[in-house]
This record gives sequence, C-alpha cells and structure tokens, in this order.
Amino acid sequence: MTGFFKKDRPRRKLRKLIKEKKLDEALEFGHSIEKKYENDPDIDFIIGTIYFLKGDSKKTLSYMDKVLDIAEYDIDALALKATILLHLKNKEEVMLCCDKIRIIDPENQAVKEILHKLKEI
Repeated sequence: MTGFFKKDRPRRKLRKLIKEKKLDEALEFGHSIEKKYENDPDIDFIIGTIYFLKGDSKKTLSYMDKVLDIAEYDIDALALKATILLHLKNKEEVMLCCDKIRIIDPENQAVKEILHKLKEI
C-alpha cells in the first residue's frame, strides 16, 4: 500500500503547485521529473494543463498528443485538445477529437459544448 502513495507524490505536488497558482514552479518541477515518468500520461497531462493555464496552445497540444500516444481515448486529453483546436479554428481536427470522445461517452457534455461553439466559427 505504501508504494501506491509514493508513486502519486509527484502528481500530488504538481496539483498542489497549480492550486497555489505557482505555475512556473510547477513547470520547473514537472520538467525535472518528466524523464523519470516519460510513459506516465498523468504527468504529461498535468504539464500540458499548466501550459494551457499559461496560454501556450502549441505546448499544450504537444503534451496532449503525448498523452494520446499512450492513451488514445483519454477523454480529458481529447477534450482539452479539441478546445485548443477550436480556438485555433482547426475544424477537421476538432471533429476527430470529438468523434473519439463520442465513441466512449456519447452524451459527453464537453463535446456538446465544443460542437456548439464549432458551429459558430
């Protein structure tokens, strides 16, 4: 049982730094552990989310793509990617993300909102 909690410590620390709005410190820590956790989609997702909060679309997409390379149908990563692509007005890619989400969760609220906004572009 102890091993489980040790494994989650980096994620917990990253989330705490984000909650405290210490985004630069969170990124620094995230990058320092990135190599050790290179196949951990949760760490990549959290780092990508930090970039999203900082307004860096390009890096957010890069990290969401890393997550999706490991977990192709990660709903949260797909929704965040679709949101960024919507902002960039990449309709085709938005639809691909939304289609994947709908395979898993046909009633997903985020998809409904994204598709509604997509019609306005």
